[in-house]
Amino acid sequence: MPNIRGRFTCLLSTAALLALSAAPGAAQAPAYPSDRINMTVAFAAGGFVDTFARIIGQKLSEKWGKAVTVENRAGAGGNTAAALIANTKPDGLTLLVTSTAIAINETLYKNRDYSLDQLVPVAIAVSSPETIASHPSKPRTLKEYLAWAKGNDITFASAGVGSGSHLAAEFFLKTMAKQPATHIPFRGGALSVQAALGNQVDMVASSFGIIPQVVEGKLTGLAVASETRVAAMPDVPTYTESGFPFVAESWVGVLAPAKTPPAIVEQLNAAIAEIIADPQTKQKLLGMGYQLHQRTVPQTAAYLKDEVVKWGEMVRAVGVTVE
Repeated sequence: MPNIRGRFTCLLSTAALLALSAAPGAAQAPAYPSDRINMTVAFAAGGFVDTFARIIGQKLSEKWGKAVTVENRAGAGGNTAAALIANTKPDGLTLLVTSTAIAINETLYKNRDYSLDQLVPVAIAVSSPETIASHPSKPRTLKEYLAWAKGNDITFASAGVGSGSHLAAEFFLKTMAKQPATHIPFRGGALSVQAALGNQVDMVASSFGIIPQVVEGKLTGLAVASETRVAAMPDVPTYTESGFPFVAESWVGVLAPAKTPPAIVEQLNAAIAEIIADPQTKQKLLGMGYQLHQRTVPQTAAYLKDEVVKWGEMVRAVGVTVE
């Protein structure tokens, strides 16, 4: 009889625990996302980072049935937005959308209001190789262009000091091609491209923003810094094809505060991968000049780490710093 009573008591206890766990008030992790998501873009509206954020934001909203807002917080080469998100609640509801700048800034800036360790990479899913182009009145291949420029100090435009386009072009010209060149920085890629269109500079360095002008023949694409040619500009050879093995690309990355639960980071990574794999979205992004990448969270973290090293070497070689 005592044994029967003991087993009965045990069964009652188990039943009570099950009832409590199933009760409406039981503590359970809320489904993600539990509220609207804010994507903070580190640059002004209309650029390639902002464009990607809005495409992904809309698709995430459709997928999860939650509002996704996109807010632009430009400043200090992307550092303003990065510092803001680095110190935000790590619940996966506030994300940073930035560019290669976050890797470059690790070496470029002496002082920042955040550390990269305060952020966790979620996805780096799109990129565009750094490209150099010139006015159609100038030589139309890289080898011919360098032969034409030899012995002269040429000018090249970019979106600004410390931008990926600036660093990649100056590193190539001065370190690899041994070609004297003076950098002409502009406040944004669009203005630098306009300068090349007007033949006001000898060359322009850009990435996403130069594709339409090259395709339309308004500018001559001299080289793309990618391993293979770009689908949106199939006639532009790679640096390697011209005898200079050089790969450097601008990319768009999504990051979250460092203590964001790993399960949420994984969920976001998978959702972004699913979105860019969708045939309609894929075609749209490729047509705009984005190259697409499927990377897991660990692969994304490893890629970002490598990019910090690569761009750091270029920053030091060029010899530019920002206080």
